[in-house]
Amino acid sequence: MKFKILVLCVFMTLCSSYAMASEASHRAAAEELLLLTDPDATLNQVWGQVDGMMTQQFEQMGAPEELKPLFDKYTGKMLSAIKEEMSFKTMKDDFITIYVNTYTEEELRAIGDFYKSPAGQAFLVKMPKLIQESMAITQKKMGPLTAKIQAISMEMDAEVKKLKEQQAH
Repeated sequence: MKFKILVLCVFMTLCSSYAMASEASHRAAAEELLLLTDPDATLNQVWGQVDGMMTQQFEQMGAPEELKPLFDKYTGKMLSAIKEEMSFKTMKDDFITIYVNTYTEEELRAIGDFYKSPAGQAFLVKMPKLIQESMAITQKKMGPLTAKIQAISMEMDAEVKKLKEQQAH
């Protein structure tokens, strides 16, 4: 009986050691893949675009130009807070967990191999431009879409008021 318990304990120890090693290897593959994508450079580009959108928002507000320094001061503070909380360094472990939960270790390694290939390198180099152009198209579409959404919202408000008036009578 004692021998069976000893064998069971050794087996469980070996299995848990394998599972921990397997998870560590899986996480390492996820981290390698994330690092291949140069997340800091990508985030820096995103922060530049966010800053540009904030500046564009100021212009669209039609605020007086003398408020621009104040606006810049506070948007700078906001952007700094966003960068601090949303940096790759602070989010790295969360991203690794997402990748580990989404992809098998084999998939992560295969995707990493692709990113290391000439085609994968071209993909990574050209992706920021692709994202930038996609965001520009999205921003261009947002103006008319925002107007449509506001019109629908006003229509809904009018209908809600009408229904309330009918219920009141």
